Amino acid sequence: MITNLAFNPYVKNNFNIQNTGFQKRNPSFCGVQTLTHTNIGMCAEGFIGKIRVRLAEGGESFLNVFKNKNCDWEEYKVMDDFNNLIGEAQIKIKKFANYDRFEHKSDPSHVFVDTLRNYSTPRTPYHNSALPHYKDIGTRLLQIAQRRSDEANCCGNIKLIAKNESKPFYKNVIHMREEYQFEPNSPLRFFQNPNTMYLPPEWKEPLSRLHGGL
Repeated sequence: MITNLAFNPYVKNNFNIQNTGFQKRNPSFCGVQTLTHTNIGMCAEGFIGKIRVRLAEGGESFLNVFKNKNCDWEEYKVMDDFNNLIGEAQIKIKKFANYDRFEHKSDPSHVFVDTLRNYSTPRTPYHNSALPHYKDIGTRLLQIAQRRSDEANCCGNIKLIAKNESKPFYKNVIHMREEYQFEPNSPLRFFQNPNTMYLPPEWKEPLSRLHGGL
């Protein structure tokens, strides 16, 4: 596995990026270094590889992925070759060693995804109009979370709390479902956040292959 061959001196302090136009030199002897066969958990902080995404106006682009660790959280930033921040996500591995106390006796271990954003898409309040519209950013970040779930022996399970404007994407594209912790007749179900979502088993493999995968 090849990591950190491209060090960017402008990437400092939890990705406090300046738009300097600094170009990275990525290894070309094996083509583009994507995350297809990368053990992401074993990667050190910094540049870990590229992801292939689509442009809304047509064509493809390869964007850079940076990793950072902040206490129990892992942060992943997607950036172009001019250090523009395109998307980001924070994930936390929640591994349960003993789950006999849970009602259904199934392993509840999962990766929780937080702050998943695509700054290039116009349909979000975080839109940066100076960026080209890149598609698949959210999908790739979820695939990174799924890879980390597999690497951490969390069975590929991922969960998140969706924003109202992004819930249709998670529901209709990723095929996540609402997670209810209480029975339908329980009065406590009223307090359940309907935007709490999980990836069901039958949609784990389709997510890993969606739009070509990592």
